[in-house]
Amino acid sequence: MSSRSPDPEPPVAPRRDRELRADARRNRERVLRTAQRLFATEGLGVSLDEIARRAGVGPGTVHRHFPTKEELYLAVAIDMLDGLVGEAEALAATGDPEAVFTLLARMMASGAENVAVKSALEAAEFDLRTAAPDVAEDLTRHVADLLDRARTAGAVREDLTADEVMALVAGAFAAIRHAGAEASPERSARIARLILDGLRPPMTTGPGRRRSRRPHA
Repeated sequence: MSSRSPDPEPPVAPRRDRELRADARRNRERVLRTAQRLFATEGLGVSLDEIARRAGVGPGTVHRHFPTKEELYLAVAIDMLDGLVGEAEALAATGDPEAVFTLLARMMASGAENVAVKSALEAAEFDLRTAAPDVAEDLTRHVADLLDRARTAGAVREDLTADEVMALVAGAFAAIRHAGAEASPERSARIARLILDGLRPPMTTGPGRRRSRRPHA
């Protein structure tokens, strides 16, 4: 029986090719960050060409990565979720029983910053949970884990569930939009604090009196 020589290993990509791929990733990230900032500050009417100019890349780069405005909206929203998952993982490593409040406050702030993008996606019938199920599930799982930690420490109401918390976060977006507070970090943060204070357990201070635990900073 004739012996067969092993298949040759696939050639290693030239250094230049690897650098080009790295450049492409950096350019895409630069476009996403620029688009997110411009959508939040100037609205959704900013053109792809203007986003390219502000990001310091050519128009072709933006159009190659994001052929339509809707695809850019979706990418910005998914990137936002990815960032929140990263923050959740960092908070989980701290062991802080109050970490769930920090994460929820950041989620609400991020939603307020990107409320125009979320509205555009809803209008286009895009669902982030369908478009990026793994990322959405990761974020929800982190919220549930941090909520369990807070519940064990007595930092939140005992009857609170992760599904209720996620519903309240979605409600916060609607409340911020209803109050016209999207462009005011101070007003949107106040609305978020009011909602988060409702998650804390009441504390008895005397006969017939109850007050909330210290508000989250």
